[in-house]
Parts: sequence; C-alpha cells; structure tokens
Amino acid sequence: MLSKKYKYLSRAACLAALLLLFISCTGGDDDGRRLGETIVGTWQRGWNEGDIIIEGNVGDEFTPDKIDYDLFIFQGDGSYNGMVRKGSFFATEVEEGEVVFKGNYQCDNSNLKLEGQSGFGYQSLLLQILSFTDDIMQVRYVDETYHVTVTLTIRKISDSVDY
Repeated sequence: MLSKKYKYLSRAACLAALLLLFISCTGGDDDGRRLGETIVGTWQRGWNEGDIIIEGNVGDEFTPDKIDYDLFIFQGDGSYNGMVRKGSFFATEVEEGEVVFKGNYQCDNSNLKLEGQSGFGYQSLLLQILSFTDDIMQVRYVDETYHVTVTLTIRKISDSVDY
C-alpha cells in the first residue's frame, strides 16, 4: 500500500516537472525580452547592404533612396501591460530632419502598428516584426501604393527621447 502511494507521488512530481518545463519553453522566442520594454527611444533605419529589401515589381518608382524616413522616435507616453505598449511616435526625413510621419503606435512582439498623419494625409501602417533585440529590429510591411513588400532593419541609437 505504501509503495503505491510513493509511485503515485513520484509520477505526479514528474508530470508537474514536465509541465513546468513545457510552459517555460513555450514562452516565446525572444529569450525573455519584450519589445514594449525596449522600443522607447530613437531608432535609425540601416544603410548597410541588406538593411532594406524591396520585393515586387518595383521599377524606378520605389527604391531605397526614395524612402523618406530616417529616424523613428518612439515615446512611451501611453500604456504598457507587459504584452502591448501604446505611445506616440514621429519619423523624420533623411536630409532635412523634418517630421514626415507622426501619430500613435501600438506594439507587441509580433506587430508594430503606426497610425497618424503623413504628407499624404491619414495613414495606418502595420509592420510585421521579424526579429528584435535590445538595439536592432527587423520589420516588414506591404506598401499598398506600389504593391511591394519592404523589409527594413532599424537600429536603436538612443534610449532617451528628448524631442
């Protein structure tokens, strides 16, 4: 009778350990970092080879040098619950530094949604987050105007937002 009780307890302990291991392994592939914790700050689009990839029938109309924005400034003035961060942002133009896109953003580890005003009026842009670390993010979006898919690498250059 006593040995059955110990067998039952040992099986239950093994099952609990396996369940705990499974839960800890399925927590995501970002090794514990949350994009919402690291996105606040200034990010700059990459200029290295492969930092901008444009897929689709582009022609001369949509090339990397014709992308207006250079810096993205994400402010953490909204809410954050550990899964989703909301705040405001603006993006500045490459040479003059003029604001070309500003509004609100919302992000989790999979998507970054930008909603705001640009030179073309109200715009909503949904970027799929391909990967991120504390200081590098790779995102992809579909440009409906040109019918192309754009993959961007942006790098964090500052944690503070002084604008």
